[in-house]
Amino acid sequence: MKKRILSLCVILLLAVTLCTPVAAAGFEDAQLSFVTDEAGLLTNEQRLELERQAEEISQKYQCGVYIITVNDFTDYTYAASVQEAAEELYREYELGYGEQRSGELLLLSMEERDYYLFADGYGNTAFTDFGKDKLADEFLDDFSDDAWYDGFSDYLEKSASMLASARGGKPLDVDSDPKIVFVGIGICLLLGCGLGLLLCWLLKESQMKSVAVKQDANIYLRADGVHITNRQDQFSHITRTRTKIEKSSERGGTSVDSSGFSGKSGKF
Repeated sequence: MKKRILSLCVILLLAVTLCTPVAAAGFEDAQLSFVTDEAGLLTNEQRLELERQAEEISQKYQCGVYIITVNDFTDYTYAASVQEAAEELYREYELGYGEQRSGELLLLSMEERDYYLFADGYGNTAFTDFGKDKLADEFLDDFSDDAWYDGFSDYLEKSASMLASARGGKPLDVDSDPKIVFVGIGICLLLGCGLGLLLCWLLKESQMKSVAVKQDANIYLRADGVHITNRQDQFSHITRTRTKIEKSSERGGTSVDSSGFSGKSGKF
């Protein structure tokens, strides 16, 4: 009888163990899911689908991708701004991958319709200042229409694309965006053509308009005559003009604060 009871206890313990969610590798200390919807913007099905996508991306690129929505960030922290709130939540709930706590967090506070896009660890490499601007463009148009699920889906999809580029050695930045490169080439071509036309116009205007072609060389002879004993054309020198085209002063990279964090805030 005792053996049967012991066997039953072992079976129940094993069942409980198997049913308990296992923390994703590298995120064992995290005390929040990848998607936390305290503001109730999503249905349960939508939240679970976004959670699945976020976990898959985070595991694949070893960089946590998080979403947190709250009604008012002041209800959860003593922070004076949505930026400080995002940083406190990230630290307090030990979010991020590995020892560096690599990750990014999109925090929405509905009271004043504030958002903050936060990055730490490898997230600072993958999500540059320029990259954060492009990432925000992906979801802000959806959020302005209260299309929350679409906005979060676009956020996750763009984050995955940026992480893939970063892991490939090419984080999305000013000098890597195809649109910026093509625009720069176009501007250089236009400047070159414009400069060439300007030089041609100036050269034409500088010519002596009073000079006319003479049919007879006798007009250039002195009255008392001239006797030419030798004639020789000699090349003396050439003058070249070079114009330097200055590169754009816009710089890329990531602006990191004293705590090692970077971010972007705004309204939606």
